[in-house]
Amino acid sequence: MFSRSSRLSLGSEAPIGIFDSGIGGLTVADALSRALPLEQLSYFGDTAHMPYGDRSPDLVRAWSVRIAEHLLEQGCKALVIACNSASASAASAVRDVAGDGVPVIDVIAPVVAAVSRQDRRHIGVIGTRATVGSGIYGRTLRSAIEEAEGNGVVEEWATPLLAPLIEEGWQDHALMEPVLLSYLEAAGWGHGTDCVLDALIPGCTHYPLAMAMLRRVLGEGVEVIDGPGIVAESVRVRLGEQGLLRSGPAQANHQFAVSDLTPSFGASASRFFGDGIDLKHDPLWA
Repeated sequence: MFSRSSRLSLGSEAPIGIFDSGIGGLTVADALSRALPLEQLSYFGDTAHMPYGDRSPDLVRAWSVRIAEHLLEQGCKALVIACNSASASAASAVRDVAGDGVPVIDVIAPVVAAVSRQDRRHIGVIGTRATVGSGIYGRTLRSAIEEAEGNGVVEEWATPLLAPLIEEGWQDHALMEPVLLSYLEAAGWGHGTDCVLDALIPGCTHYPLAMAMLRRVLGEGVEVIDGPGIVAESVRVRLGEQGLLRSGPAQANHQFAVSDLTPSFGASASRFFGDGIDLKHDPLWA
């Protein structure tokens, strides 16, 4: 059992812990490695329980807390919840476990803050049933827009088929386009030159893997928000504020662990980080 007193004290030299239910969080890990090239990442993909988007909030919270404890036991100096479903259901619980000295950055709050500062008339959010069902994007984004004395309509729509397709590596498959078109039409947003949106927030970390398809279907008039890039910048700022940025030399030995070995995870990790990744099977619930 994790206790704060037993946590390794490695300061700025320690790795950044990052977790997701599967491969989606790799989009955030990739953005982090680009924004913070000196840092070492310790990634955990809970592939045994994916996708989190179809699980109950209580289960997602319990799994997220256990993974956070595991990463803290390894001496991680910060935690990044690289999953929208876990960010919606478990961010508060993870922060309670981490304590005041360990920054915890989710993937929702930084995106909401960034988008609320922009002048947008019509913002769409797509995500898993868990994320959209929580209403967290709509609620927090509307509040932030009002606080900034801005105007804008925010609408959310669940797109549960997308993450499994992307997990299978089908983000560029011919099947993806009609699925996306059907969701956009069902939401009443249209597509291409008929799209009513100014911006779309991909509210699942899997979705940036299908960025090319999203942009093609939506058309040039809709900005697809770069969530991973926004989150990576937020992590950089938070670590700087707490004096936890690593000064060098660069760390290339990122660590990747999964609760169940799957071919899709290894292939996706290699796509971002090359064939020499350190991938381990770490069955927390075995």
